[in-house]
Amino acid sequence: MNKFIKLLILISTLFILYCKGYKVTIEPTNDTQQYSKAKRDINDLHKETDKEIKEKIITLSNDEKKKFDSLKHAFNQVIEKLQEQIGGCQNGNKSKCDNFWTWIDGNPQKQKELANAFTTAHDFLEKKRNEKDNGKNFDQYISEALECKNSDGEGKYGSAGTNQIEQFFRGILNDMSTEPNNDKMFDRLKDELLCTDNSSKHLDGLTSNW
Repeated sequence: MNKFIKLLILISTLFILYCKGYKVTIEPTNDTQQYSKAKRDINDLHKETDKEIKEKIITLSNDEKKKFDSLKHAFNQVIEKLQEQIGGCQNGNKSKCDNFWTWIDGNPQKQKELANAFTTAHDFLEKKRNEKDNGKNFDQYISEALECKNSDGEGKYGSAGTNQIEQFFRGILNDMSTEPNNDKMFDRLKDELLCTDNSSKHLDGLTSNW
C-alpha cells in the first residue's frame, strides 16, 4: 500500500512539473560538441575552397599574351581584307567572326589555350620572318603577307608562286566560320592550330616545301 502511495506521489509530481512547463534537457557530451565543431570546420573549408576557385585569376605569361595578340591580329586582318572569301562571314555576316573574338577576349583560359596551340605555327613564321624580312616585326610581316594575297615573287611568304601565310590564316578562318557557335569555332580553331586528326591540316600546308 505504501509503495502504491509513493508511486502516485511521484506521478503527480511529474505531472505538475510538466504542466508548469519545465523541460528536461540533455546536455551534449564533449564528443558530440567536438563532432559538431569538426563538421562546421569542414563545411567552412568547402565554402572557402569553392570561393577561392571562383575567384582564382587566370593570367597569361608575357610570351602567351604576345602569341595570342599576334594570332588575333592576323585573323582580324583576314576578316577585314578577305571577308568575301570566308564562308561564314560573307553576305553581311562579318559580325559572326567579330563576335567570336569579342567572346574570346572575355575568357583568359581560352586565350591561354589558343596561345599555346599557336606555338608551332608562330615559331615557324618567326623563323621565316628572320630569314626573309627581319626589318619587320612579327605582326608587320604577317600583315604584309595578307595584304599581298598572292606570291610576291621572292618567296617571302611561301614557296615559289605561293603565299602560304595567307592560305594558312584564311583557310583556318574559313573552316571555323562555318561552325554553328563560339564553342565549336574555338574547338575547330584549336584543332587546326595543333594540326590534329580532326583538322584540315592547314599547318602542314604552311610548313611543307618552304
